[in-house]
Amino acid sequence: MSKSQKSPVTIKTIASEMGLSFSTVAKALNEDPLIKEETRARVQEKAAEMGYFPNVMARSLRNNSTKNIALIFNDIENPSLAHIFGRITKEMGGHGYSTLICDSQYDTAVEAHNISTVLSRKPEAVIISPVTSDPARLRLLKNMADRVIVLGDTLDGFQSNYVHVDYVLGGYISAKEMIENGHTSNMVITEPEYCPTCRQFIQGVEKAYREYGLSLDREMIYYCPPSIENGRQYVMEQYGKGGSFTGVITLCDALAYGVYKAAAMLGLTIPSDISVIGFDDYALSSFAMPPLTTVCLPTERIAERCAEILNTKLKGDSESTQIFSIEPHLVQRKSILKQYKE
Repeated sequence: MSKSQKSPVTIKTIASEMGLSFSTVAKALNEDPLIKEETRARVQEKAAEMGYFPNVMARSLRNNSTKNIALIFNDIENPSLAHIFGRITKEMGGHGYSTLICDSQYDTAVEAHNISTVLSRKPEAVIISPVTSDPARLRLLKNMADRVIVLGDTLDGFQSNYVHVDYVLGGYISAKEMIENGHTSNMVITEPEYCPTCRQFIQGVEKAYREYGLSLDREMIYYCPPSIENGRQYVMEQYGKGGSFTGVITLCDALAYGVYKAAAMLGLTIPSDISVIGFDDYALSSFAMPPLTTVCLPTERIAERCAEILNTKLKGDSESTQIFSIEPHLVQRKSILKQYKE
């Protein structure tokens, strides 16, 4: 081994350096109360000085507890999801758990890789927002399904814990708000078509259209990963085609911001020329110009329910699976123009 390559510092190395037994050093590093406080302090100081870091994974496997929780989401840049995993990380961190966070980016192959990666870390629980509604995608998690929490939709054939968000209601609320304000010709910009939340959302939009005796033009539905750029691109594309629409229904506030950007580039104003409704209710949406009308995703309640399930599962208080259902609600602001019939 070259001089530039240092051997790893081990408990044996520290014991040799201090002239103590391996057992004494190991106990001191593990805060064993049988070791004198003065000795514990000296050992821990020497360990820090020598650059010793305990092998947490090996210790966890010996104790049959890794104290790890994995979160696998589709878009970690989404402020609503960021709030959820931030809240869960803080809550479970208070109980000594670390959190692994993975971003599947709406890609089934990336999701499969993420699942394999987190399983190699032996997590004690997994929270996942699935890319597709195909339960076979989650087959890798079947051996720990009782400690998996699925966000969004419930999946037939996968018995697990669920925090279900009623995206059908969300789509219905969005379309109804547009229709009741006189906007019957709308673009819809949503997540990729294979996503379970997208499927529900479109069902809700179609339900509202049916109730008003209207037909949703499926040629006006655009499927894409949510982003400001995609929202801008599809509005610009529809205008380039000479599309006739007065409103845009989106499944993400970021997509709605893209509508704002497209309107500015086209020399149009919101809501006079284009009305738009978002979904999620990002913290900044009330500061948009004009403030964005949106459907609120109750992130705090979602995080609370996830933490509740985790606490009962990890403490061993419940072996049965748990299902919670959460409803989104409308937040009316200034991005939809009321059109009056003549």
